[in-house]
Amino acid sequence: MGVLDFRTGYAIWAFAASVAAVSACGGASREAKSADDASEEGEVPDVIPGLEVSGEIGGLNQEKVDETFTTTLGDLERCLNDGAERVEFLGGSVSFLVKIDLSGRLSHAFVEQSTLGDRETEKCMLSALRARDWPKPVGGDVGLARKSFEFDPPSDVRPPTPWSDEMLDDALGELKEELGDCGNGSLGSVTATMYVDTDGSVLAAGIAADDEAGEDAADCLAATLKGATFPSPGSWPAKVSFRL
Repeated sequence: MGVLDFRTGYAIWAFAASVAAVSACGGASREAKSADDASEEGEVPDVIPGLEVSGEIGGLNQEKVDETFTTTLGDLERCLNDGAERVEFLGGSVSFLVKIDLSGRLSHAFVEQSTLGDRETEKCMLSALRARDWPKPVGGDVGLARKSFEFDPPSDVRPPTPWSDEMLDDALGELKEELGDCGNGSLGSVTATMYVDTDGSVLAAGIAADDEAGEDAADCLAATLKGATFPSPGSWPAKVSFRL
């Protein structure tokens, strides 16, 4: 199973303020810009949309962050291959947002966007990122970085049928209260992707969130979706993404 595309999508920050508020920009990847007075370890990047972080945000060495993500690629592929043992047509894109502390470890990491459709695979990938040593932030308590990957499903496997989320309206309506309980009513923007078998059962479900609260609730959300029954997609399993 190969990697279709390896796209840089991280942002590296260098601020010296007690509170940093990040304003929204477009969804495309953006290059970090160097500050005139930056040290070898520091750079001034574009902002990460929709994220607010308290505390001092330090700069990160772009090249070293990129190297760390690259060295993790083999582990990410192994996670995908393991997931394909459960869901043979597993594939799609995934974007990570990581927070690096002064020790060079990840204090937090979450799946910001994903169409993989398997929470177990997403968790395996997050664990692989947490296991790495990262460049330490300079000039702040934490550094933030983003990266996106896209993985091909096996070429000899028939892909799942694309499905409209309108087919799920009734079933999701019945799950609304249970899904809401996963986040204690405080979930932000959360997107789910799942594979629905021919009998309406869920083969796998994945979760992407735009904040840490959504990531914390992701296991519960995925388990709730996997325990539900949806309309049959017909004679072949379907794949569908939708907002929760």
